[in-house]
Amino acid sequence: MTKLKYLVPLILISISCFEMDEPCGCGLSITSQLPKVNGIYQLAFNENLVMTYSHLYAETDCGLHTKISWDSDYMYEIVEGQWTSLINPTSMTDEEGKGTIVYGAWRPFKGKTITLYGGYFCDENEQHLDSVKVFIY
Repeated sequence: MTKLKYLVPLILISISCFEMDEPCGCGLSITSQLPKVNGIYQLAFNENLVMTYSHLYAETDCGLHTKISWDSDYMYEIVEGQWTSLINPTSMTDEEGKGTIVYGAWRPFKGKTITLYGGYFCDENEQHLDSVKVFIY
């Protein structure tokens, strides 16, 4: 009985410290302030520049310091053999779970629809992804 007296509290402590795989309750929503046509954002290419820039806005519902990774379905060859994504690779959210990122398109993308992806892991098992399409005209 003495061994059981010490074993029961150990079991209870072990159970209470065991982490349950509960969802983190976060999400991800990516938006733009550009006009939309049929669900696709519209970016006017500025002919006076080599590259036209815009912003995307992300909201995670998770609050402070969520690192969001970004990518696009196209890359641009800046010089021979040196390719770059159309969007910066990472951003961080603020204390309200909001963040922004810059992306751009060069002249060869005029007339194309690009897809920009954002995502993060709120724990090792739960990934949140979103994407937007932008037509460059």
